[in-house]
Amino acid sequence: SISRPHLTSSSVKPSCAALARTMASMVVGALAFSGLRPWMTKSDPPEKRAQLLLAEMTQFEKLHLFAGNNTMAPYVGAVTGNDRLGIPALTLNDGPQGFRDNDKHPGTSTQMPSGLSVGATWDPAMAELWGKTMAEEFLGKGSNVQLGPGLCVARVPYNGRNFEYVSGEDPFLGFVIGGASINGIQGAGVIANAKHWVNNNQETNRTTQSADVDERTQFEIYYPPFEGAIKAKVGSVMCSYNKIRSKWSCENPETLKRDLKERLGFDGWVMSDWGATHSASINAGLDQEMPGGSKMTGIPDDQGICRHELCTAIQNGSVTNATIDDSALRILTPMFRMGLFDRKPSGSISANVTSPEHTAAARKIASASMVLLKNEGATLPLAGSSINVAGCH
Repeated sequence: SISRPHLTSSSVKPSCAALARTMASMVVGALAFSGLRPWMTKSDPPEKRAQLLLAEMTQFEKLHLFAGNNTMAPYVGAVTGNDRLGIPALTLNDGPQGFRDNDKHPGTSTQMPSGLSVGATWDPAMAELWGKTMAEEFLGKGSNVQLGPGLCVARVPYNGRNFEYVSGEDPFLGFVIGGASINGIQGAGVIANAKHWVNNNQETNRTTQSADVDERTQFEIYYPPFEGAIKAKVGSVMCSYNKIRSKWSCENPETLKRDLKERLGFDGWVMSDWGATHSASINAGLDQEMPGGSKMTGIPDDQGICRHELCTAIQNGSVTNATIDDSALRILTPMFRMGLFDRKPSGSISANVTSPEHTAAARKIASASMVLLKNEGATLPLAGSSINVAGCH
């Protein structure tokens, strides 16, 4: 559950006293709530349920959603829940090839084929099976947000992470296979996270380099896989480390707010890659900072002093209540869509979630991904009876 800071105006600097008094009144109101929870009516649409919940939330409770915290290790990211309103925790974990546990519990999750292998099947059914199998294991491990699939288009052959991306070199393939894999993940009740938005097509100097890509190329090459994800109602998108035309991806209003949210119609939330937040860029389209809140913490400290950028921006009026509500709804609505409010938390990081069924699914997908090449014109210096098996098998 979320902790509520003790706020008193007696020890607050005059410039922050008003904000502190406001926050204190919100906390008192929160503690006094004992009414019904109309947002728990399962038959209502997720959008309506999210609106009903938002109407009951204090500003503090909304802002709590915007920054991760480290109190729910060993997951790579988390936002603690809210007992008062029945908001479940978000537990995020890496998942490009299945649940990653950093070898703390080896052998307890299934090693799935890579995203690139899934793309090589050219089969949406295989992609959906891939997503479903991984998501079932995420639930068994207690995680409800899978950080995947990877949708970047392979444009740099020596990018060491091309194996993660389902698109291969083909934007349309990424559109189809990416959407199908998200259907599999979210059909099992786990929120998918499409990454990395956008132009994160090389690893070398990715935290400093600028991808200077014109608008036509964006829409024809790099955006289509994410359009497929949006069509599949993906719950979240991760913004990347790199710059785009000299603006950091996670604070780029053209690519985040204008293109992703307005032009492409994405209605979920944008989370930062881990440590990719350079400012409290909620006005530019960032909704959540991961893994912590160095920039996107909107709450004053115990003395009512704003220590973080978002808090200061709220205080000086540059971030409005409407913007805060929009970001909160973007996080809550996918949580309702995926049923997080309608089931009790379950699963354990130490659980063995493998099964013969999952192993068979992994083998089936891997078999479907095999590509047989004919050595026409003796392109490769191989004898006629030679067969070259490339990759890990």
